[in-house]
Amino acid sequence: MNRKFLFAGGAGAALIAAAASAYLYGGFVSAQPAEGAEGAQAQQGPPPAPVTVAKAEQKSLAPRAETPGAVVSLRDSRVAAATSGKVEWVAEVGAEVEEGDVIARLEQADAKFTRDDTAAQVRRLRARADYLESFYQRFVGLEEAGESEASMDEMRSNRDEAIQALRQAEVALQRANINLERTEVKAPFAGRIVSQETQVGEYANPGTELIRLVDTRHLEVTARAPAGLTRNVSPGEIIRVANGPDELEGTVRAVVPVGDDRSRMLEIRLELPETDWYIGSAVRVNLPSDRPRTVTAVPRDALVLRADQISVFVIGEDQTAKRVNVELGAADGGFIEVIGDVLPGDNVVIRGGERLRDGQSVSLSAIPAEPSA
Repeated sequence: MNRKFLFAGGAGAALIAAAASAYLYGGFVSAQPAEGAEGAQAQQGPPPAPVTVAKAEQKSLAPRAETPGAVVSLRDSRVAAATSGKVEWVAEVGAEVEEGDVIARLEQADAKFTRDDTAAQVRRLRARADYLESFYQRFVGLEEAGESEASMDEMRSNRDEAIQALRQAEVALQRANINLERTEVKAPFAGRIVSQETQVGEYANPGTELIRLVDTRHLEVTARAPAGLTRNVSPGEIIRVANGPDELEGTVRAVVPVGDDRSRMLEIRLELPETDWYIGSAVRVNLPSDRPRTVTAVPRDALVLRADQISVFVIGEDQTAKRVNVELGAADGGFIEVIGDVLPGDNVVIRGGERLRDGQSVSLSAIPAEPSA
């Protein structure tokens, strides 16, 4: 009985040991392929990174320096009265007017009286001149009238004097008509009423300011800069102008070659395209500080900025990224000069370079025609 029990117990122990060995072996064998796959993936490295590239270009750039400026109107006029009279009406501040619109009106009564009185004088003098001309011609036609030469000279003199008086009166009538027209003050150009310099009921004489009118459609930028900067600027050149976050390209209209006695600054005038910038806005004018030179330039988006260095990623023919440390030079719009191992025609990363590593393979997306500014 005891022998049977001992035999059965030994057989069971043997079976349990065999099963455990088989389990451990199977687990070891099944674990081998997984570990091999992980090792193969580690050897292959990370998957290709999607990036967007653009071409480095050879450009003619010049170093730039900013100088402050202001937006001004091409025409800013304080319209004055050209005749005398009491002010009857003045256009409201803020009103937009076109060239030739009435912007102020003076009382017309005195101007009408003067015109009518002068017109009557013209009619009277014309009648006298016609009479004396007819009287003179009557004696000239009568050869045997027996009038002396002195009498003929006197008649001719009276006639000529009457004609000259008539012409003088006609000029006075023209002046009276002009003064009557001037009681309606008209806008010399299109613009906006900025201020009323006189009020209804006041008496205006010739030269009295009535209204300030500003052309808000044709704008310029005025800036002052040292001669060292203006020396590199010429009329017709395109200059970038910034008004806060907004930027425009202005055309140099004139460089005024007269410096201020104290600051030695010269004025630059730039024409602006149509814009909604306000007159008086403070702007920054980006002037060239030296003559342009030919450089290798990349889009600004290609720069990878780190605390201790600036670099760009250049994509080689094997579709791998190479980090190139660079120094920066002149900039113009969306391009900036890079000094380093970058050549014109190289593909540089402009999107996706933030997480890119040196030597990493990449997959290229479409190359944009123009870099972003």
